[in-house]
Amino acid sequence: MITRRTVIVSSVLAAGLASRGWTEDTPAKPITIAIGGYTFAYLPLLVATAAGLMKAEGLDVTLIDTGGGTNTMAAMLGGSVDVAGLVMSDVILAVAKGQKINAIAPLMSQYASDAVISRKAAEKVGLLPNMGLAERMSRLKGLTLAISSRGSGTDKIWRYLLSLGGLDPEKDVSLTVVKLDKMYLALRSGQIDGFNTTAPANNQAVEEGLAVWAARPSQGEVPGIENFLYTVLCARPDYLEKNGGTAAALVRGMTKGSELIKHDPDAAGQALHDTYFAQTSLELIKHSVSDQRATVSVPPTLSEQQFSENIAFELKFSQDVKGVAYQQAVNPRWLRS
Repeated sequence: MITRRTVIVSSVLAAGLASRGWTEDTPAKPITIAIGGYTFAYLPLLVATAAGLMKAEGLDVTLIDTGGGTNTMAAMLGGSVDVAGLVMSDVILAVAKGQKINAIAPLMSQYASDAVISRKAAEKVGLLPNMGLAERMSRLKGLTLAISSRGSGTDKIWRYLLSLGGLDPEKDVSLTVVKLDKMYLALRSGQIDGFNTTAPANNQAVEEGLAVWAARPSQGEVPGIENFLYTVLCARPDYLEKNGGTAAALVRGMTKGSELIKHDPDAAGQALHDTYFAQTSLELIKHSVSDQRATVSVPPTLSEQQFSENIAFELKFSQDVKGVAYQQAVNPRWLRS
């Protein structure tokens, strides 16, 4: 069956191949990319791969689900994969430890882990959506909130958000560890009162009426992280030196994925659903992609201003990153290739 997505992908693929002197018979360049899971933390990469936009750049992309950022970092540094999708804070911490790693393109340019609490908990504490952010956070006192692990991004963002409401995360709430892919189920069963993660799990909870939004960093409402490098594509400097053309093609493909998300979220959602989220409602995936359009930057940027905001955020939790320079952690060359 010829669908709208088939037409879009076929035309983009043909144009991309032709522009670089390739045909559909030209062997694609294989590249392996590690990710921590099939979540919207890697949205432009997933869309670009699912919609054939990487193939249009002559790349044969294999995504490796490592199950988490620690495994992803180890795979990339150890050379068992070529490129990785990582949280920028993990890149900065790795550089602080002397590891050789460069961010080469943004995936999500907003902190995209949005917080929800159950509708029951919201009614109990009197949280209303029209309240200011600080007031909403102050209302979370006494709740049980899920984090993926101590020191993780979900842990840090809860602590930061709670501080905006004047709460002490060690005394005023209970932060409990739950696997990312189990948070929605834990909320539904009443084991927890809230969680924060990337789409689509939080969008699903809200759309089903199970939860309400508590805080939406992805929409730029949280002060101090409005211009934030959340997740990035990165690689070892030695890989980039030897495979510059491949890196440039990868960034071009990812950028086209971001453009599709911005300009045609329905087509992007269709591609995601068909390839990675077939067991999830198509309408939920489409709505989630549209909802998350603000998290991707077109054109993509890895600016020193963004990097400074990341450093300032990390310094709230650890002094280990003090002194890490932009030039050590970021190589924006591939955005211009």
